[in-house]
Amino acid sequence: MKKKPFVIFGLMLLLLAVVIPAWAFWSNADPSQGREEVPANLENGQSLFVDNCGSCHKLYAAGTYGDFGPDLDQKLSAAGTPTTPEGIDGVKAQVLSAIEQGADDPTVSGRMPAGIVAGVEAEEIAEFVAATAGRG
Repeated sequence: MKKKPFVIFGLMLLLLAVVIPAWAFWSNADPSQGREEVPANLENGQSLFVDNCGSCHKLYAAGTYGDFGPDLDQKLSAAGTPTTPEGIDGVKAQVLSAIEQGADDPTVSGRMPAGIVAGVEAEEIAEFVAATAGRG
C-alpha cells in the first residue's frame, strides 16, 4: 500500500483543521482589519463609531457588522448617496438627532437609546457616518 494518499490526506486535514481556523482567528483579532481608510479628519469619528455603535450597526467604512440595528449603508443612502455639502449636512443632522434623541426603527425590534455619546464625540460620529454611509 502506498503512503502518498495518506500523506496528502494528512496535509489537507492539517490545512482545514488548523491553518484556516488559526488564520481566521488572528485576522479577526486585529481591530482595524476590514476598516476602510478614511481622511485624517474622519479617523476619530470612525474609531468612536466602532467602539460605540459597531456592535449594533453595520457600516462598511467602519468594518462593523452589527446585527441588531439597521445597516446604515442601506438606511442612509436609500434616496441616493448625497454628494453635495448640503446633502451630507442633512445626513449628519439626521444621524446626530438619532444619537442625541434615540431612534425607533419599525424594521428591527428595540430602540436605540439616546445619549450613548454626546458633544464633540457625537458630532465626530455623525460627520463620519454622513461622509461614508452608502459609499462602500
